[in-house]
Amino acid sequence: MPIRPANLATMSATIAGARSGMRSERDEAVKPVTVTFESGHRQVVDSGGCRALESEQGGVIAIETDDDARYALFAGTSCQGGRAITSGRGSTTFSQPVLAGAIVLG
Repeated sequence: MPIRPANLATMSATIAGARSGMRSERDEAVKPVTVTFESGHRQVVDSGGCRALESEQGGVIAIETDDDARYALFAGTSCQGGRAITSGRGSTTFSQPVLAGAIVLG
């Protein structure tokens, strides 16, 4: 079965989330990420894998984390089968709110 380009970002973020759970003991743990919403509410996500966001707070306007922390935001509340909206490394501020329902850290 061919891989559709639309699913490639989802697959990459899912693999990154799975890899975060397979770190050796000498590796550092997943870095915590603070997600800031339109309402001003802040949600701290401090473990790898797919985590639901408090989407009733509006869109995501900023992500605060260490420079080497990776993340991917998803449109739905599930990362599997969901569409990856954006991904990146380190802190960022979005010019427009991003309507995300889940995040993967890796």
